[in-house]
Amino acid sequence: MNEKRKLEIQIRRAEIREELKDEEKTKEELEKLKQEAEQLNQEEQKIEEDEKDLKAIEDNPDDQKEIEPPKAEKEENRKMNQKAEYRKAFLKRMQGKELTEQEKRALTTAETSAGAAVPEETQNEVIRKVKEKAPLLSEITLLHVAGNVSYAVEDTVNDASFHSEGTDITESADKLVRVTLGGFEVTKLIVISKSVAKMSIDAFEAWLTDMLSDSIALKITNAIINGSGDDEPTGVEEANTWGATNSVTVAKDTALELTDVTTLIGLLPSGYDRNGKFLMSKKTLFNDFMPLQDNSKNSIVKCEGKDYFIYGYPVMLDDNVTIHEAYLGDFKKYVGNMAEEVTVDSQKNLRKNSIDYLGCAMFDGKPALGEAFVKLVKATA
Repeated sequence: MNEKRKLEIQIRRAEIREELKDEEKTKEELEKLKQEAEQLNQEEQKIEEDEKDLKAIEDNPDDQKEIEPPKAEKEENRKMNQKAEYRKAFLKRMQGKELTEQEKRALTTAETSAGAAVPEETQNEVIRKVKEKAPLLSEITLLHVAGNVSYAVEDTVNDASFHSEGTDITESADKLVRVTLGGFEVTKLIVISKSVAKMSIDAFEAWLTDMLSDSIALKITNAIINGSGDDEPTGVEEANTWGATNSVTVAKDTALELTDVTTLIGLLPSGYDRNGKFLMSKKTLFNDFMPLQDNSKNSIVKCEGKDYFIYGYPVMLDDNVTIHEAYLGDFKKYVGNMAEEVTVDSQKNLRKNSIDYLGCAMFDGKPALGEAFVKLVKATA
């Protein structure tokens, strides 16, 4: 392979020598040819050096020193090793296991510079599992910013207009709504016997992240839907005072009718149709909406695998929504903020001979635009 490339270099170099004799070529063209020739010379020299190194290794395999990796690669490897040591030491301490001197140093070094933070890999796994178990988080506008944050959401967006040549262009009156979010603690206390000390590091991490992500995901999802906004995030339920202009009420002990659904869809402003989705419990879908389906007359509900659609609008299922009720809206107009940092603390409980684990995440959210949501309401009286 090298011999073939060296021959190609020699041929091209000979061609360049001939082209340099062409008096009609411009100065720029001649300069490019010279640069190409120089690059070819450097490439040929590199090939010859590699061949010499290879021959030296073949002739004296026992005399060759280990090739040192580049400085940047060595630094990256060092940081990865430090992270791995810290993760192992952190999780062993959480289990109540005895640490080696090297593991104690890894904890001390990391905590001196950054505090007793959950290892990055463990944090990422918790966040990944939370999003996996709370699919609603993927439907809203979700930020990951430490501390308080302000975010602007489009409200009124005016159409473009035609312009007559020679006349002034009038600025459109587009509006933005600013959403300011703080942070509420989402906590979970886990109590388990000291048997966790017998788990492997990987098994313990998987168990811990599963337990934390289950509870955090459930709490955050419920807050997005039903949060009061007082000592917790503001949910979609609090987006509006539900009245005749943004909701359809079904009388108590009365079955849902097709006109209720079409009226509800008609209440949602068309500007939110593109991202419009239904949100309801599984019981509501199957007990209220499915009975409306009559394949000989309509196709109100469609099923594609495990995905459901009502008049073409995707359906999201969540049992935090009150049975017999449903929301329709653009859930991108709900803004949430979840800092990436997850904290986990542990302590021994001598009375119960157990270990307490306290996981904590920060989340806040609120609807940016109430008009982006309409609701199907079941009357209670």
